[in-house]
Amino acid sequence: MKLTKWERYFLNYYMNNYKAKWMQVYHNKHPFFATTVDFFTIYKRHLKKQPQTGELTYTNMFNTLIEGEWYFIPHLLENDKEE
Repeated sequence: MKLTKWERYFLNYYMNNYKAKWMQVYHNKHPFFATTVDFFTIYKRHLKKQPQTGELTYTNMFNTLIEGEWYFIPHLLENDKEE
């Protein structure tokens, strides 16, 4: 899965500042709606600080990921470095 530069920065920011470890994405392939990203702790509990849809996310962000699937953020960033 190839991530863009902005997506890597976005994930690093939430992982380092808010200790986000898991994520889910919605509307990532929709032509009009901005992508909704939900971040979770290591125990899969919602973070209190979630990104604002349309302000921090944009249309087709994380379009290589499957909608609604759980992703472990360190693995996403690690796999992106290998490619």
